[in-house]
Amino acid sequence: MLALRKKLLASCFVVVVATLVLFSVHRHLNPSLSVREKFYAEVFQNIKKFSPIHPPKQRESVKLSGCDMGSSGINKGDSVARTTYKNLDRCYKLSNLQFEGLQAPHTGFLAAVRGLFKYESSSSIHEQLFPREEGFVTVGGGRFSLLSYTMIKTLRERGSTLPVEVVIPPQDEAGEEHYCNEVLPELNGRCVFFSDVLPKDLLSAWEFKRYQIKSVALLISSFKKIVFIDADDFPLKNLDSVFKSDVVKQNGLVLWPDLWRRVTAPVFYRIANVDVDLNDRVRNLGDDVSPPSRYQKPGEKLDLDAIPFHDLQGAVPDPTSESGQMIIDKVRHLQTLLLALYYNVYGPEWYYSLMSQGTAGEGDKETFATAAHVLGLPYYQVKTKLAFDGYHSNGGFSGVALLQHDCVQDFELHERAISRVRKDMTEYQKFDPAYDAEDGFYNDLQKRRDKSDIDVMFAHASYHKFDPWQLYNEKIYLNPDGSQFRSFHNLKKIKYFDIELFNFEVLQSALCSTKVINFAYLKDKYGTAKWTEVCQYVNDRVTFLRESHKSAIGQV
Repeated sequence: MLALRKKLLASCFVVVVATLVLFSVHRHLNPSLSVREKFYAEVFQNIKKFSPIHPPKQRESVKLSGCDMGSSGINKGDSVARTTYKNLDRCYKLSNLQFEGLQAPHTGFLAAVRGLFKYESSSSIHEQLFPREEGFVTVGGGRFSLLSYTMIKTLRERGSTLPVEVVIPPQDEAGEEHYCNEVLPELNGRCVFFSDVLPKDLLSAWEFKRYQIKSVALLISSFKKIVFIDADDFPLKNLDSVFKSDVVKQNGLVLWPDLWRRVTAPVFYRIANVDVDLNDRVRNLGDDVSPPSRYQKPGEKLDLDAIPFHDLQGAVPDPTSESGQMIIDKVRHLQTLLLALYYNVYGPEWYYSLMSQGTAGEGDKETFATAAHVLGLPYYQVKTKLAFDGYHSNGGFSGVALLQHDCVQDFELHERAISRVRKDMTEYQKFDPAYDAEDGFYNDLQKRRDKSDIDVMFAHASYHKFDPWQLYNEKIYLNPDGSQFRSFHNLKKIKYFDIELFNFEVLQSALCSTKVINFAYLKDKYGTAKWTEVCQYVNDRVTFLRESHKSAIGQV
């Protein structure tokens, strides 16, 4: 009891100190700063103030040797042994000092985030931070400016008309004048530089890297509601009306699934003061609509050696997230974005490994769902599993794109599934010892009546990207004899949109015509003999794709 009292007093002390620090910071900010600059100055000062202490000298120092933390899939028959509470808890160990050095700052930062909205009305601060209503956001700079151009051209070709902002990090500002000032305005787009929004002192004191850039970009974009799209991710539908959909209006944050189950260390929930009930299973993978009695025998004690930890009440649901695309109501989820930024600033030291334990795709992708979950804010992750497109080569399959499905249609199916279960509760609550989420949920409850697939909304073509310099130099999409082949083969899945032909024609026009777009990434390559070879590769590819177009869309 005495130990518990000390723990509670320590937590209260942290909250009080956090609030005092917050107001102290606010009083001493430069009075000449705008409201927006003051807000972000406070955010970053609190991120620094509440940094974790006692970081490990080596990342592996907190993991138990001999743990098998390979990725666990979400398909029928995939083992769940790696995802159980006992395995996850034994594989990530913190000393008492490390635990306290994470929990107290995390608690303090949460208190500071909530206090940021007390000195001005919420409506006032939101108008200052996000003066525009709706739009698309991506990250550019360097190679990503070139990639963002192909994404935006696809966005426009598929019918979306809302404005676009390309956020450019400080290290990539130089040389983007032509793209920002002449090219993007013709596409109803513009560049947003960190220096346009953040105070100069903050920019000089912070170095933004990798996933941190995306987190900052989400915050400093000027829209209240955004569809964020990675520069190598291609929207395949008109997205202008998505903000009016029920899935966005009810949740404010929409995410898409990855291929794997979650392996977040249970100690993270203890750090974040989130209770996970080890005696209460509330879902079976994506199936959160069937009564637990359908797959968990009533009255039987849970076998924690056989149940995925993230099926339990209080844990973030399976599967993991894929953050190439997100829909965010920033007014409703500003605190989510601030906490996600905190996780990304301290991700390389702590939070990436706490959330992913070195498994596939470790990085920012779990920080957004986790932040909303910790804050108790609503979000929806698309239930329909992602699909692939790609090609077979050397006896194996090479994926070129993750196909993510229509969140509006998916949410409608989920709502229908809820209604269907409620209307026949007697049947669905019967225990089925052979229940499997693949059959009972994904291929039944979460399917249309005719079992047809819902639409694909995004094709995340991260490997290989539409970068002609890299594609040529690595001889991508060429057979050993130099002949070409197509990489996308499932065009029926994307309504017969020839995504390869469209984007190579975009590249040909932008980079290999009489009027070249001056991308900073390519400035030292234009006009060289090597660049002539690159353009020959692009021209040959366009010719091949045009000649094979009818066959690719099934017209031959």
